Amino acid sequence: MAGNLDLNTDEKKFSRLFGWLIGLTAIVFFFRIGATPVYILDEAKNAQCAREMWYHGNWIVPTFNGELRTDKPPLHYWFMALSYTLFGVGEWQARLFSAFMGIGTIAISFYFVKRFLGVATAFFTALVLAISTHFIFEFRLAVPDPFLIFFTTLGLFSGFAYLEERKWIWLLLTAVSLGIATLAKGPVALGLPGMAMVLLIIFQKKWWVFGDWRVLIAACVYVAVAVPWYVWVHKATDGAFTQGFFLEHNLQRFSGKMEGHGGPFIITPIIVMIGMLPFSVAIVPVIKSLRTGWKNNLVLFASIVAAVYIVFFSLSKTKLPNYPMPCYPFAALVVAVFLNDCYERKTRIPKYSWWILLSIGVALPVAGFIALQMEPELAPLRWWAIGLAILPCAVLAAFRSVASSYSKAILLLVAGYFIFNLYFTGVAYPVVYRKNPVTHFQPLLSKGKNMVVAYKDYNPAFNFNASSDSFTVKIFKSAADIENYCRNLPADSIDKVYVITRTEFAADLNDSSFLQIGTYRDIFELPTTAILEWRERN
Repeated sequence: MAGNLDLNTDEKKFSRLFGWLIGLTAIVFFFRIGATPVYILDEAKNAQCAREMWYHGNWIVPTFNGELRTDKPPLHYWFMALSYTLFGVGEWQARLFSAFMGIGTIAISFYFVKRFLGVATAFFTALVLAISTHFIFEFRLAVPDPFLIFFTTLGLFSGFAYLEERKWIWLLLTAVSLGIATLAKGPVALGLPGMAMVLLIIFQKKWWVFGDWRVLIAACVYVAVAVPWYVWVHKATDGAFTQGFFLEHNLQRFSGKMEGHGGPFIITPIIVMIGMLPFSVAIVPVIKSLRTGWKNNLVLFASIVAAVYIVFFSLSKTKLPNYPMPCYPFAALVVAVFLNDCYERKTRIPKYSWWILLSIGVALPVAGFIALQMEPELAPLRWWAIGLAILPCAVLAAFRSVASSYSKAILLLVAGYFIFNLYFTGVAYPVVYRKNPVTHFQPLLSKGKNMVVAYKDYNPAFNFNASSDSFTVKIFKSAADIENYCRNLPADSIDKVYVITRTEFAADLNDSSFLQIGTYRDIFELPTTAILEWRERN
C-alpha cells in the first residue's frame, strides 16, 4: 500500500520519471515544429511583425506591413527576433522559443509543487500538462501566449512562496516575472494574478503582507521592468499605440465581442475542461478531492487561480481558447491532487469517466473525417483523419486493463496521448495546413522580379511567406488606383504585377486590364483568395 512506501525510494522514482517525462515532452514540442506553414492569422501577423522589427532594427514600435500594430506588446517579437538573428527567418525559428517556454512552464510547475506538496503530486501536475493536446499545441505557435503563460506561472508560484516563507527573493522574482509578463500581454498579466494573490491573503487573513515594506520595493521593481517600453512606444507613436492597445485590444475585448469571437458564459469552463483532457473527465471526483485538498495552502491557491481566470474570461464578451490558459498549470495541480489519491489507492477514476473519454476519442476521427470532407481543397486528405483513431484505441486498451492493473491502464492512456500528440501536431496538422492559398500561390508570386499588391483585403500570411525580409503589400481601394500605380512603375524593374484579393472583390477588377490567374479557398474560413495579373503593361 502507498502508506508503506519508502519516501526516499518514492522521491527517487518520481524524480526519475519526471526526467523521462520532460525528455519525451521536449520531443513532442519540437517534433517537426517548422513543418506547418505560418498561415493562421495570429501566427502570420506576429511572426511578420517580429520580422519587420528585426529587419529594421526597431525594437520599440511594432509594425505589420509597414504600419503600426497595436494588438500586442513586444516580448514575443523580441524572442522571435533573437531566433531570426541566430538561425534566420522561418517557421521553426518563429516558434522556437515558444516551445522552450512550454518546457519551462512544466519544469517550474514541478519544482514548486514538489517544494510544497511533494514529488508525487509534482509529477502528476507535470504529467497532466505534458499530455494536454491544447497545452502542447499552444506552445508550438508563434504567438505571445506561451511567454505570458510561462512568466505568469513563475510569478504566481513565486508569489505563493513569498506568502508561505516570507523570503525576499520570492517577492523579487514575483515582481520581475509579472513585469515581463506585462510585456507579453499587457495589464491582464498583473491584474488577474494580483487578484488571485489578494484573494488568498483574504482567505488566510495574512494581513501582515500589507505592512511589509518590501512589497513597495517590489512594486517599484515591477514598474521598472514593465513600464519603460510602454512610455517609449507612447512617445514614438504620439500615443497611437497606447490608444489602440489599451482601449481597443483590452477594454473593448472585455466589454464587447471582437472579430466574431464570442459565446455564452459556459464556453470558458468547457475550454478548460477540454484543455485538461484526459483526466478532466473525472471532474466530479476531482472536485470531491478538494474538500481535503484545500487544507493545503497551495491547493487552495491553485483553486483560486483557476477560478479567477475561468470566471473573468467567462464574463468577458470576447472569448478565445487561449485566454484562460495561464491557469492551466494550476488547474493541472488540482487534477494532480486527485491523481495522487489514485496513486495512493484512496480512489479511482470512475467507470463513467472512461466511457466519456472513449466517446470523445471515437468522435474525434469521425469529426475530423467529416470536416476535411466538407472542405473542397482538403477532401483528398480526409483519410489522414483515420490516424486520429490512435486516441480511442489507447483509451480502449487502457479501459480494458483497469480491472487487472490500474497502473498499466494509466500508462497505456498516457502513452496513447503522447503518440496522438506527436501524430496530430507533427504530422496531420502540417499536412492539412499546407493546403492553403498562401502556400499554393507563393511560388508564383516570388518568381523573378514580380511585384505583389492587394485590393481591399488579402490574407496577411503572404507577407511572412515572401522571400524578401522587407516584404510589404501595398493595399489599394480602387481598380483605378492600381492601374495608375502600375503604369508609373519602371518598365525594366518589374516582370509582372500580381493583385491579391478576395473573390467577392475580384469582380471589381474584371476587365481587360486584369487576368484572373486562380482562386483558392482559405481553409476552415469563409473567404476565398483570388490572384489576378495586371496585363496592360504587356
